[in-house]
Amino acid sequence: MPPTKKNRKSNRRGNPASRAAQPRTRRDGAPPGVPSGPAPAQGAQGVQGVQGGQGVPPGLTSPQTTPAGLAPAKAPGQNMPPGLAPARAAGQNPPAGLAPAKAAGQNPPAGLVPAKATAARPAAAASGRSRGTAEAAPPETVEPDTPPVSNADDDVPKWAAKAVEELLTPTYWLDPGESGEPFSATVRFSGRRTDVTGKLQPRDSFWQEETVDGIIPGSGPVAITAEVRGINPGEWTVTARSVARVGGRPYRSYPPPGHDPAGVYRVPPPRRVEIPAEPAATIHTSTLLRSKVPGIVRYAYATLVGLGVLVGLGLEALLLSHGHYSLFRPMLFSVIAILAGVIGGKGWYVAVHRGKKFDGWCIQGFVAGAAVVVAAAALAGPGIPAGAFLAAAAPALLIGMSIGRPGCFWAGCCTGRPVAARWGIWSSDRRLGCRRAPAQLLEALSALISGVVVLAVVLADGLARSGPVAVVGLAAYTLARQVILGLRAEPRVWQYGRRVTGAIAVLALIAGIILLVK
Repeated sequence: MPPTKKNRKSNRRGNPASRAAQPRTRRDGAPPGVPSGPAPAQGAQGVQGVQGGQGVPPGLTSPQTTPAGLAPAKAPGQNMPPGLAPARAAGQNPPAGLAPAKAAGQNPPAGLVPAKATAARPAAAASGRSRGTAEAAPPETVEPDTPPVSNADDDVPKWAAKAVEELLTPTYWLDPGESGEPFSATVRFSGRRTDVTGKLQPRDSFWQEETVDGIIPGSGPVAITAEVRGINPGEWTVTARSVARVGGRPYRSYPPPGHDPAGVYRVPPPRRVEIPAEPAATIHTSTLLRSKVPGIVRYAYATLVGLGVLVGLGLEALLLSHGHYSLFRPMLFSVIAILAGVIGGKGWYVAVHRGKKFDGWCIQGFVAGAAVVVAAAALAGPGIPAGAFLAAAAPALLIGMSIGRPGCFWAGCCTGRPVAARWGIWSSDRRLGCRRAPAQLLEALSALISGVVVLAVVLADGLARSGPVAVVGLAAYTLARQVILGLRAEPRVWQYGRRVTGAIAVLALIAGIILLVK
């Protein structure tokens, strides 16, 4: 049969490869050897109900019009017309001048940006954070698929939300040695929640590093405590490991290796804080007021301050009754003075920290606020002679402060700086526990001594003639406090603050003594 003659019968016989190899006359005038029909995409079999590359039965036309010069895609194994190459499968070498399709994660062609795998990255980062080893590099920050649910309402103040938030307070104990220069220590805490039900969430694992500077050898066993927030409440397994830094001093954990697991270890006397022989296997989250920190006694501050207020008011009432004076107006002014002292203590604290901290009070502001109200009451007339009112209020204020001031020692605020001296007492600022200068206890002692001296003078001379002794007692306490502030760990905010306050206290002390001896 001549190659240019069309045989309808043979068009229905033979295999597809043999039919495709037979040249046919084109109705559109195109040269033989160039097949017609669209080129469907690879893998689109069965979309139109006809397999790509098969012949069209007589009497039917292709559903799509094929432009001149295009060829339909051949099924695998079919012969292509001369001069054309079959389509290549994924992973094979592409034709010259063309680039194969990039798999996920490979570099894209110039000018294009690959799609990001949104689900794979958080999963990988979450697993990296849950390793919890000190040698592993910190993983990148991972944003959870859904934002974490906050336990606090938006209308709740920040300090209140912070107080009710569930947190962890793990502690790492180390041995600072007995000699050498002050050094820094870095500890990495990591943990995973053990009571997880369902899929692990980003808030079910954490890692956190704590770096503490100024650790002094000879300051006893050192406790480094971390506050871990932003996690789900529940039972946690937490590990703590030291992190070596370039140029840092090596140190070891406490108790030292080879210790007796059944032994009882404590910090130096007079404190009796126990040191666990083995770290706790699991820790449960709790609120800040129920958390456990070595050396910290919760509710001690509120208890001792409240007790000091009651003792002070009771002592004032006894002195007024002993002098046969009325109680209502003087005691009312004293209560107002206490409220003014609380406001003054908060305002002084905020001013000292330049509006950056609001979670504390300053005893110096309390004294200033109370003194202003007492002086105003003495001038306005509290219902009794002004000198008698001042003489009754001064020892009550000083002795009350001597009772409330140790609450700062148990609460971990207003702490002294770390020392290696034997007169130091082991205490904590809720982050670093070590032997420190007992600044809070020394202030309480100075207030007690001043209050007892003023009380003795009042009982000896009577209320009516002991008014100037109130000025002497408060000035003496303020002057002693400026000396004790040099033992505090917190840095000075204003370098001339102690000098200015001390100068004013000296002037008041001299004036009070002059008035007292007249």
